[in-house]
Amino acid sequence: MSRDTVLVAVLISSAIMVAVQFWASAYSDRHGRRGIFILGAALTGLSAFALFPLVSTGNFWLSVLGISAGLSFVGMMYGPQAAFFTELFSTEVRYSGASLGYQLGAIVGGAFAPAIATFLRAEYSVFWVAVYMALASILTIISVASLSETYKTSLTEES
Repeated sequence: MSRDTVLVAVLISSAIMVAVQFWASAYSDRHGRRGIFILGAALTGLSAFALFPLVSTGNFWLSVLGISAGLSFVGMMYGPQAAFFTELFSTEVRYSGASLGYQLGAIVGGAFAPAIATFLRAEYSVFWVAVYMALASILTIISVASLSETYKTSLTEES
C-alpha cells in the first residue's frame, strides 16, 4: 500500500478510536475504571497478533480492520485514563502525582518502545513485535489490577 493509503487507513481508525474513547470514558464513569482498562489491555495484547497479518495482506479494508481494532482497544484504556490517574491521589498531591506518574511512565514505557519494536522486526519478525506488545499488555493488566477502584471516589475527599 502507498503511504497515502496507509495514512487514510490510520485516519479512519483514529476516528473510530475517538468514538470508543468517549464510550469507554462514559462506561467507566458508571461501572468503574479498572474493568474497562483491564479489558482494553487484554484486547490490545491479543489484537497485536492479528494486526500485523491483516496489514501485511496489502488489502485496504483488512488494514483498516486491524488498525481500528488495535486503536479501539487502546482507546478503552486511554478514555478513562485521566480520571483514573487523577482519582488515585489525594487533593494535596493530585496534580503532581498524576502528572509525574503519567510522564515517567511515558518516558520509561514509551521512549524505548519504537526502538525495541524496530529491533525485533529487523532481527526476528513482526511476530516478536506482537509478543512484545502482548507482554506490555500483561504488565498493564498486572499494574491496574493492583490498584484500587476509583470511580466512586469524590475528588473533594481524600483518596
